[in-house]
Amino acid sequence: MKIDSLRFGSLDVAPDQVLEFPDGLAGFENLHRYSLFHPEGQADAPNFFILQSLEDPAVAFHIADPARFGCDYQIALSDEQCAAIGLTDPADAVIAVMLIKDITAGLPMSAGLYGPLIINSRTRRGLQVQIPRPFPMPRRQIVSTAMAPAAIGPYSQAVRAGSTVYLSGQIGLDPATMQMVEGIDAQIVRVFENLKAVAAAAGATLNDAVRITIYLTDLTNFAKVNDVMAQYVAEPYPARAAVGVKELPRGALVEADAILVVG
Repeated sequence: MKIDSLRFGSLDVAPDQVLEFPDGLAGFENLHRYSLFHPEGQADAPNFFILQSLEDPAVAFHIADPARFGCDYQIALSDEQCAAIGLTDPADAVIAVMLIKDITAGLPMSAGLYGPLIINSRTRRGLQVQIPRPFPMPRRQIVSTAMAPAAIGPYSQAVRAGSTVYLSGQIGLDPATMQMVEGIDAQIVRVFENLKAVAAAAGATLNDAVRITIYLTDLTNFAKVNDVMAQYVAEPYPARAAVGVKELPRGALVEADAILVVG
């Protein structure tokens, strides 16, 4: 079928790309058929999608993986709810949250954590459930990835608490060999590649950084850090501090850590 979406223009939607919500969504109970698309320019960002109505081109919602907001749902569906979406195996259930933006208040987009969507990936049928308040949200999540060096001490690569992600300091270790790359230029690049990998494991990017701290054994290399950092973060830039130190672990010449806020 073809739809003229206000967001994406003319779209061809195959039958196996249609999602059906038998009861509709809150405030849109009369709309039942949708399809998922990536926001423009973000096809490599699997955590965010546009849920586009196939019955009203003007209706579309941002949805996201709740893990991006530090939320791990444990939801019990009734027999009637399971039957409505044909859910017999919990492994087929995919949970997503709708993103909300209050334009009048001038607030950033936030997640509707109390009204998650449950989608049966096998039947492509879904429903929206309402979670009673207060709902206890897990506040601490350990983040790890093989794409960045393993921790060399009693710490985690990153810890996520709600929508805030704390990235541990990274030095110029190659994650494949755990050996230090040679030279200040290579080390700066490796540091930011490592931070980028850990941020991705947390469902974020370095553009989500609100603060980055740089540690240098020689502050004359400050300009080199600027040149490399500008390749990994875009304006508006995060807050930053640069600290001169006598030495760093493993004889590193540079180290950096970061705080990210997502959602």
